[in-house]
This record gives sequence, structure tokens and C-alpha cells, in this order.
Amino acid sequence: MARNLIPIDWEMADELLACGCPGTEIAAFFGMHADTFYDRVLKERGVCFSAYSAEKKATGEALIRKAQYDKALGLSKKGDNTLLIWLGKQRLNQKENVTEEIVAEALTKPFEALMSQLNNLQSDKKPDAHA
Repeated sequence: MARNLIPIDWEMADELLACGCPGTEIAAFFGMHADTFYDRVLKERGVCFSAYSAEKKATGEALIRKAQYDKALGLSKKGDNTLLIWLGKQRLNQKENVTEEIVAEALTKPFEALMSQLNNLQSDKKPDAHA
């Protein structure tokens, strides 16, 4: 005797995938084993879970990018700036560009000042050769 299939709300599944949820979380959301969910994706969507998931995740990333763009151009007041930055870093691999020259300069100046102080201390402690 066959068991009744647990219904899957595919719009919700797509949204969860776009949000970045893994298949195991989505399966749990619908109250089924992950393998069952993956099999249903293949059977009902006609593509393996990896490909299906990648497509939906890319949709979510496009939405994040669009929200950042709209916010930057003043086309939207929606969205939280801090969260858009965080999502950009986490999902879109965005980062602040810190050049090596800036880092080198920030490290070199304090180092040179410290070395100068050490040199001054050493010259103060040297015995006077003419004494």
C-alpha cells in the first residue's frame, strides 16, 4: 500500500532556496526526509536538486543585487543598509577593497617611529668613548 505524498508548496520551496536554505532545511520545513525531497525535485521538477538549487539561489542573489542597486540610486527606501551590506559580503562575495599600499603605509609608519625611539634609547646608553 502506497503512502500519501506530503504536499510540497513549490513557490515556498523556491523562495526558501532563493533565501539560501539548504535542501535539508527545506525538507524539514515540509516534514520529510531530505532524500525524499531530493527525489521529488527530480521527479516533479525534472532536474537534479543541485541544478535546481543553484538556479533558485542565483535568483536570490540577483534580488539582493537589485535591492542594493535600487537603494544606491535612491529608487527604493526599502531594505536595511547594514543588512544589504552583510548579505552582499556573505552571498555575493563583495568586500571593501583595501590596497596593499594602504595597509603597508598603516603598518610602516608606526614601525618606523618605534625603530626611531629604539635608536634614540640605544644612543643615550652608549658609553662615551672620550671619558
